[in-house]
This record gives sequence, C-alpha cells and structure tokens, in this order.
Amino acid sequence: MVAPRRPTNGRRQRTRGQALVEFALLLPVLVLVLALAADFGRAFTAYIAISGAAREGAAYGMQSTTAAADTAGMRTAALADAPTIFNAAPGVSAVSGANDGMNYPYVEVTVDYAFEPIIAIPPMNRTFDLSRTVRMRVIN
Repeated sequence: MVAPRRPTNGRRQRTRGQALVEFALLLPVLVLVLALAADFGRAFTAYIAISGAAREGAAYGMQSTTAAADTAGMRTAALADAPTIFNAAPGVSAVSGANDGMNYPYVEVTVDYAFEPIIAIPPMNRTFDLSRTVRMRVIN
C-alpha cells in the first residue's frame, strides 16, 4: 500500500534557495579570511628567511677579527642564505664595533625586506617593512 502524499505548503518551496543566498553572502568574507591567512603565512616565512640570513651574515663575521672587518663578506654570506624572498632581494647592512661596557668586539648584521601582501586592504599600507638584526661577539 502506498502512503498518501501530504499536501505541500508554500513554506517549503520558499526556503529552497535560502542556503544558496546565505552562501553567496558569506563567500566574500570567507575568501578574505583565507587570503589574510595566506598573507600571514607568507609574512612569517619571509621573517624566518631574513632571520636566517642575518644569523648567517653575523656567523661569518664573528669567526675572527679579520672576518669582522669584512663587511662585504658578511653581506655576501647573508645574501647566500636568502638571495631572494618571493622574487625580491632583501637589503643587508653589516657593521662591526666594540661594546663600551664590556670592551669586546662584535658584529651586527641587519636584513630588511619590503613585504607585499596578496590583497591590499585600503586602510593598511601596501608594503610592510620586515627587519631583523643579529649581533654576535667576535671570537678571536
């Protein structure tokens, strides 16, 4: 025996497109959140790369007093670790000096990178400057 069909009311037919409309309203927000998460990951990756480059440049200079005076060598060592970050070369500066209080020689390498996010949000800047400075004591 076949069950009799219940009469349909207009309410079920009116709610058929509701999920599609809600999805269409939320889709831009979801895409923006996904793009911001991707940009955060890219910025974190760039910061890790410039940190490693600064560390490598300072590690080159801290080996001896001769290497500490070779600022071009420290820049080369830093750029060898991270020649490009997302197809853009970072800026590297290196200095050597002596600490006044402890009177020990040190080297200091700073790596700068202008990060450009995927999506520009109007109140925020188009580029963000990421910078990392590493100071190490010269061994010999």
